[in-house]
Amino acid sequence: MYRVISAAFLLFVSSVLVIPAFAQDQAAEAADEVALSDSATNEVSAELVTDALSAIDPDLVEVDAAAPGEKTAMDQWITWFVQGGRTMIFLGLLSILGLGCALERFTYMRVYRVVPVGFSEKVIKLWKQGDIEEVREACSSSKSMLARVVETMLEHRDSTDYQEVKMFAEDKASRELRLENRKSAMLSVVATLAPLLGLFGTIVGLLGAFTTVAAVGEMGDPAILADDISKALITTVAGLAIAMPALFIHNIVRNRLELYAVILEEEVSDLVHNLFVKTNP
Repeated sequence: MYRVISAAFLLFVSSVLVIPAFAQDQAAEAADEVALSDSATNEVSAELVTDALSAIDPDLVEVDAAAPGEKTAMDQWITWFVQGGRTMIFLGLLSILGLGCALERFTYMRVYRVVPVGFSEKVIKLWKQGDIEEVREACSSSKSMLARVVETMLEHRDSTDYQEVKMFAEDKASRELRLENRKSAMLSVVATLAPLLGLFGTIVGLLGAFTTVAAVGEMGDPAILADDISKALITTVAGLAIAMPALFIHNIVRNRLELYAVILEEEVSDLVHNLFVKTNP
């Protein structure tokens, strides 16, 4: 887990090192605005061709007009990603990291991995019959938190001190729960880092926009500056879009873990009571 966090931090640091490149990109984009006039001329020509085709065959125009609409949404997403600059790459990696962690948590955090149904009854029955090896095999095949707590009880099965066994069992259960909580920490990291990284990208974009204005020496067309600012805000939107679901999922996982902790505590207390109090009055 620490390696993953370190990797995310290194990605952020590397993004800081390319600030000059961001500013150069923004300056280069300002030069591309000149090409818009040529694009407008081409659009006028395309409209004239469309009018001519509609006079010949209206169905042909409808088919041709439908094609751009089918890919507009995808093209818009790609355009936003490109306009967001290099920061979008790191945000994309961060979103993949958060998605992977969320899938792992939802896959692993199941009740049968914490307290399998019927496991306590099976252990109590085998233990009282004296089948200690069967209890070990049941724990090995279960691979749940409760099974690992029972393995700790097996190590102290000769103890006659109920409180001592209970202390060891509860300590083992607590360590298991803390370990699972640490595995969910990456979702919190993603939820915290994503908006900050998005804000960083926005600031860098604004820096490039105003650097271009300073290089020109005058404000020029306000529409160009407004366009640069709107592009700079893309990373903030992307960062928030990643952080909100990550924070939501993190809270769900944390609440589920707290519920499982209560169930595990009750099962451990019941096992210790049945296996040690009654057999060692």
